[in-house]
Amino acid sequence: MRKPAGALLALLLLPTLPARAADGTDDPRSRVLVREECGSSIGRREVTLFANGTIRLREGPPGAEEMVLGEVGSGEVEAYVRRLGGEDLGETDAEEGSPEGTWVEACVLDLTLPERPARRFRFGRYATHSLALRNVLAVVRELEGKAAASVVQTELPVRYQPRPGDLLERLDGIRFEVVAFTADGNGVELSSPDQPITLYVPKDELRKQFRRLLGRRESP
Repeated sequence: MRKPAGALLALLLLPTLPARAADGTDDPRSRVLVREECGSSIGRREVTLFANGTIRLREGPPGAEEMVLGEVGSGEVEAYVRRLGGEDLGETDAEEGSPEGTWVEACVLDLTLPERPARRFRFGRYATHSLALRNVLAVVRELEGKAAASVVQTELPVRYQPRPGDLLERLDGIRFEVVAFTADGNGVELSSPDQPITLYVPKDELRKQFRRLLGRRESP
């Protein structure tokens, strides 16, 4: 039985759940290396780097965030891991005091680097950071910039209208086929022939998440 359209679209805003490969190891496509999330009553921003080089940027009013995906190569991932792991955060407080207010962003930073203990830091938009944390956040800003720049790389036409059977390539290279539409006609159900993944994406988000149209089923 098909879920209600609202519930399907809401899945876009849920955090990505960890996945495991067939051999039982963490799948690099869902293993998070660094994630920063900042939010207030008027906006939310999340930047995540996955172990396979995918960068996910979510930004916008709470409940109406837009998502884009960028990508860096394995060499760049290793360089980012070295930079992040090279900072001595031992003297950095896990929670920094800062001015608070309804419109002031509160942030959480998670670092889960290979062969290092996971670390979490909480701070406000106007907190005074340690030098090490400032350097880490500078890397996060670089990642954010790369994801934002990827928006212009799509080859999908501005007026692209999806049809069942369309085969699309996402920004991270994974292929998805258009399966159907949500009951209200505003969302698109897509399934990957490469992985056991199903997505529900608003129509106006397709050009932000998919790079190109690979094929289209001919009309009968």
